[in-house]
Amino acid sequence: MINRRAGVRDQLSVKRILIDGAVLSAVQGSIIVASLYYKIWYDDYPPEIQAKVGPMSAAAKKQRLIVAIPFLVSMLGLPSYSNPKLKRENHGRLSFKNGFINAYAVYTLFGLFDLLVIDYLLLIRLRQRFAVLPGTDDLAYANDFAYHLNGFLKGLGFGMIPSFLIAYLTSRSWKRR
Repeated sequence: MINRRAGVRDQLSVKRILIDGAVLSAVQGSIIVASLYYKIWYDDYPPEIQAKVGPMSAAAKKQRLIVAIPFLVSMLGLPSYSNPKLKRENHGRLSFKNGFINAYAVYTLFGLFDLLVIDYLLLIRLRQRFAVLPGTDDLAYANDFAYHLNGFLKGLGFGMIPSFLIAYLTSRSWKRR
């Protein structure tokens, strides 16, 4: 988009989206894969798995709280950091629309990574033992890509909320009057 009054271009950068999306995917993917060993993603398993395993242990609940901090900080922080970088590339200009698209695209790249690499490749195709909840080897969810796709689609909706806030905060000039 061109700001005709100032003659300065306000553009999206595919390179910025790909780099920051890859960084978010690497950080979040590392947290997720490492924490799969501790079975703290209990709520992300299908209901039939949760029913067979029973309630989450107290230890897993504590571990989930510990993992939640770096998970949320990186999930919000990395896309938030992407927009100011884009703004600098645009000589201090960033429209709300382009700020939203940039943040949302970074979230979406991570969502695709989660769906295709972690859910499909690691959990469904390779069926890694460390990621399978004990006593659920025989359940049919192992090949249920639709369950993971549904989670990805929900994530697309969820990603709009922080993207909107990030765009609002990073597209403003914030000069004191």
